[in-house]
Amino acid sequence: MEVTNRYITIKNHIQGSANESDFELKVASLGLPVEHGSDEIILKNLFASIDPSQINRMKSYSSSQESVKSAGGITPGQDLVD
Repeated sequence: MEVTNRYITIKNHIQGSANESDFELKVASLGLPVEHGSDEIILKNLFASIDPSQINRMKSYSSSQESVKSAGGITPGQDLVD
């Protein structure tokens, strides 16, 4: 089954408060390997939330990235939602 996938990326590293102009909605086709008649289901997310702790990961540098290396940063153009 092929569906249209809409997803959000950041355009640039966030400086200060995040604005709608910092994000970009992209559209791509996505193949779903669910066979007709199987007991698998497909869920559709209707909302995405960006918590304050995630804003620090979208900056080019923040002290929280330094203290928690495993969190890392989000590169502009990288998907926020898989």
